[in-house]
Amino acid sequence: MIGKVSRPYGPGAAGKNRAKKGYSTDGPSGGSDRADFSPFAVELARIGAELKDIPDVRQDVVDRLRAQVAAGEYVPQLEQVARSLVLSGLLDLQ
Repeated sequence: MIGKVSRPYGPGAAGKNRAKKGYSTDGPSGGSDRADFSPFAVELARIGAELKDIPDVRQDVVDRLRAQVAAGEYVPQLEQVARSLVLSGLLDLQ
């Protein structure tokens, strides 16, 4: 009984099944792999590549503000600071 089971499912059975379906050990026989991408996907890939070139920190802005603070010339807009504190929940208006 075991001999009957091991013959179809034994070593090399997967290769025989793949050969029946037209696959070689390297993939589909007689063909080449190919992928088609939508214009939207191509555009997303292009934009993603461009975004990798943009730095996370705008160093020129940081340097300018750092110099203003060091010189004592930096004067933040208090209304904007208060609005940011309220929106972040750090300042309660009540």
